[in-house]
Amino acid sequence: MLLRRCPSIAPPFPYLSPPLARRWRRCPISSVPSYLSLFSLSSSPHATISAVPFSTGNFVASEGDGELTEDFPSKQGPLKPGLYLVGTPIGNLEDITLRALRVLKSADVILSEDTRHSGKLLHCYNIRTPLLSYHKFNESQREQVVLKRLLDKEIVALISDAGMPGISDPGMELAKLCVDKNIPVIPVPGPSAVVAALSASGLPTNEFTFVGFLPKHGTTRRERLMVAANNATTQVFFVPPHNLFKFLEDASSIFGQHRRCVIAREMTKMHEEVRFEPGDLLM
Repeated sequence: MLLRRCPSIAPPFPYLSPPLARRWRRCPISSVPSYLSLFSLSSSPHATISAVPFSTGNFVASEGDGELTEDFPSKQGPLKPGLYLVGTPIGNLEDITLRALRVLKSADVILSEDTRHSGKLLHCYNIRTPLLSYHKFNESQREQVVLKRLLDKEIVALISDAGMPGISDPGMELAKLCVDKNIPVIPVPGPSAVVAALSASGLPTNEFTFVGFLPKHGTTRRERLMVAANNATTQVFFVPPHNLFKFLEDASSIFGQHRRCVIAREMTKMHEEVRFEPGDLLM
């Protein structure tokens, strides 16, 4: 996913009260906090829209973080060689799992989307495993190097800046390559902005479609929104902050006015916020 740094203390999310269009036009981009937005749009029988944004960036650490020096015991014994897709916190360091810490500590190498960003997480938990950059700009160049290490029976952990690798993040192609080569791919589940926001949205969660980021080109973006509008399940989108107003404009015209909108941001962080608004307020 496209991650942008956000300040550790961000101003509250603006109320989506009418007229929302004028409110966002008056709000200069520089004053909007840098966060990633996830929107879900639901065309249920009740004709609701849901919108759920989230944000990742600076971690929120609690007292005592960084004091973990002991090993992580497990009844499962030593880790087997393979590729471990490790979920990491989306904002709050307390959301790391014991299993994730054990895998990161035991791995021979950790593939990281941003080594400087991930280094802060490892430092907090006294994990000294070597980091190797692995992101969308060098995936293809790194694949053969990583594949050789995996074939040599090493334990390779892959993490993203936040959340689960391979979900709007680097990792999908590497996992596919490992499956084709019969190399074990082991998921280590962790925090999910999508699931966190959905769970608090009050929208139907028995079925939903994760769309992720929309295409940048206007015509293609609107075409994808039209496909989503014809789907009866809750639709979930990631929306960068600078595209938020444009997304609301397009969504309100394509999905219609009689829908409920849910917008979330800063998930798991100090200024976490979830807003509930009728779709007609988007106009």
